[in-house]
Order: sequence, then structure tokens, then C-alpha cells
Amino acid sequence: MNKLKNFILLALLLATISVNAQNDSINKCDEKINHHNFSMFLGYGLRLSSSPSDIIDNNAQNEEHFKTIRHGIQINFAYEYMLKPFLGLGFKASAFNSYDGFFHKGITGDSVEYKDDTYIFYVGPSIKYVLPKINDKLDLYIRGTLGYLSFRDSQQRATAAPSTGKLTATNATYTAKTLGYGLDCGIDYSINDYLSLGFNFAFLGGEVSNFKFGEDKLKAKESENLSRLNFSLGVVIKL
Repeated sequence: MNKLKNFILLALLLATISVNAQNDSINKCDEKINHHNFSMFLGYGLRLSSSPSDIIDNNAQNEEHFKTIRHGIQINFAYEYMLKPFLGLGFKASAFNSYDGFFHKGITGDSVEYKDDTYIFYVGPSIKYVLPKINDKLDLYIRGTLGYLSFRDSQQRATAAPSTGKLTATNATYTAKTLGYGLDCGIDYSINDYLSLGFNFAFLGGEVSNFKFGEDKLKAKESENLSRLNFSLGVVIKL
């Protein structure tokens, strides 16, 4: 009986030592986690809209202009607090900008440049999952996000004088906002424990049908599709 008690006590002691050793190991691993991850990426953005909204006059009037304005530059910023080496919570911000213009000739022979400066901004909370390592230098990850998406189109267009038909340049700005969502994936190459270089491929989605023009509210017959694909390169700082 005493031998059995001694055996049980020894087993409990060994189990306690084992658990403490595992906790120490986990704590040591936690200490090695760079909890604060900041990333900045710059690249090319392609809007997926196949047709313009009827509200944005310049895009609706000129098909080639609309095709050009779908291409632009984009910049992304993300922050994650890494709860585990493979799981982080944070937020993502993304901005897209494109510009194009074309000349329109009036009945009097004069011409005015029509142009659009389009800006789309997204910000929202995100969750990041790091896939099992390929090797010590490469990390693959996916990120999901849901948040606020805004649209602004500042344009110059022409107004014809009623009596002479002479064209005069006028400015107009349309704005809209909606719920946005996104999914992106990327690969990071570690330079050291604190710095990585990476490539990111992302999809951001959303569409708007209610616009503001000054104080006026406008309802589009066809929604403006704000969805786009982003291809970018950048850096990740881990602290």
C-alpha cells in the first residue's frame, strides 16, 4: 500500500514537473513573438467594374475614359497584434487613386477637357492567419476584413451656354459610402527577426448606389461597383 502511495506521489510529481516545463516552454515561445506587426505596401489596383454608374457623367459618356480610370495606384497599411505566432487581430487601411482626362469638342469648335480624379478609401478591423512555415525565411498568410468603404469622384466637365453653345469648364464632386469587405493573401521573406519584405494580393469589395452631390442626394439606376484587385510589394516591421 505504501509502495502504491509512493508511486502515485511520484507520478503526480513527475506530472507537475512536466506541466511546469511545458508552461515554461510556452512562455519562452511567447517571449519570442514579435507582437506588434506593421506593414506598408504599394502597388497596382484594378477596379472590376464592367460598366459605369449613370451618375458619374464623364465615365458614362466615354467608354475608353472609363476603361482607363479603372486602373490606378494603391497603398495599403495594416497593423496586427499577434496573439499567437499564427494568429493576429488588428486593422487594415487601403487607398486607391486614378486619374484620366479627354477633350470634348462643342458645336462651336471649342474644346474643353473632361477629367476625373477618383479616390476610394477603405478601413476596417481584420484577422490574420499565418499558415505553417514553408521554411525559416518564408511566411504565407491570409487576412480577412470587414469595414467602411468610401468613394469620391472629383471631375471637370463642360457646360454649354444656352445662347451661343460655347463650352465652359465646370467642376463637380460626387461622394458615397458603404460597407466594404476584403480578403488578401501574401508571402513575406524575413530579412531578420524585425524586418520582412513581401508580396500581397488582395480583393476588396463593395458597391454604392446612393451618392451625394453637394447637399443633393442622388440615386443611381445602376450601382457603382467599387470592387478591385490589388497587387503590391512592401515591408513588414515586427516589434
